[in-house]
Amino acid sequence: MTDSLTLVQKQRAHLQEAVDALGQLALTALRHSVDCLEQHDPALAARIVADDAEINQQRRLLEQECLVTLAAYKPAGADLRAVGACMELASELERIGDYAADIARLLVKRGETPFPAEPVAAITALANTAINMLETTLQVFADNGDEARARAAVAAEEQVDRDEHAFIEQVLERMREDPEFAVTGTQLLWIAHNYERVADRATNVAERAIYVASGKTPDLD
Repeated sequence: MTDSLTLVQKQRAHLQEAVDALGQLALTALRHSVDCLEQHDPALAARIVADDAEINQQRRLLEQECLVTLAAYKPAGADLRAVGACMELASELERIGDYAADIARLLVKRGETPFPAEPVAAITALANTAINMLETTLQVFADNGDEARARAAVAAEEQVDRDEHAFIEQVLERMREDPEFAVTGTQLLWIAHNYERVADRATNVAERAIYVASGKTPDLD
């Protein structure tokens, strides 16, 4: 029995390492998307789009490993919760990668025309907060962290929401004053919303970490 539990625990650790590896791919894509936005780098944007296929592939492999683990090892308790969480986070992280790729596609489509510097700076600040949240929550999950750490990791989520709402008002005001800004403004709002969604999904990672550690399913939104 002890040997069996040890095998389950090893497989659980392997899956959590795979989640972390997938998370690092998503984080890299997000950071590159911010660089793209700031520097208006169409070549980097095209690379983000191409690299999204690797994130999709790793998501599928992780889900398959989770299913095999459930069938072959029959985990229970915290180990079962961890395997289920890994499967859920595979989907969460793949979607986060999509946010980065979608932003990159928009930048490719925009061509050689950069976005105005002031709204880009506002989006970048929001994006960096969301990315830091995701990075921290992934570390909590990898470390089998407790509820206090998980909650602290997403404490900035409400600030991200406030920043997005303030940004929306600023862009809408400019669109009202200058109808020709409508297309650019709409693109900027869409980009900002994608980064806000990263913060929401970081919160989901924190909720999964708490669930694995305690068996409780909190609502951190």
